[in-house]
Amino acid sequence: MLMLFFITVLSGYSMTAKGDLVIRLTFGLINWKNGYFLHRKSTYLLSILASIHAAANLKLELLKRGAKETKPLNMFVLTVLFVLIAFFTAIESM
Repeated sequence: MLMLFFITVLSGYSMTAKGDLVIRLTFGLINWKNGYFLHRKSTYLLSILASIHAAANLKLELLKRGAKETKPLNMFVLTVLFVLIAFFTAIESM
């Protein structure tokens, strides 16, 4: 997840900055031509992983607050996960 974050930041930087600093910073792997593609794809994957993280933490928080481990709780958390993934997929397809 941290590697995806660094790729997102570096590709975003390569899209906005100019000059040799970008080439030196990214070792010539990310330039302004492929920076946009990498930025879009890594942001999408990062948002999916963040959705999984949020759904897992929601379940743990609900269990801490006294909810019982039941089928409706699992279905609620899965619904939240799928809604978040559908939201980020809809944004990606625009």
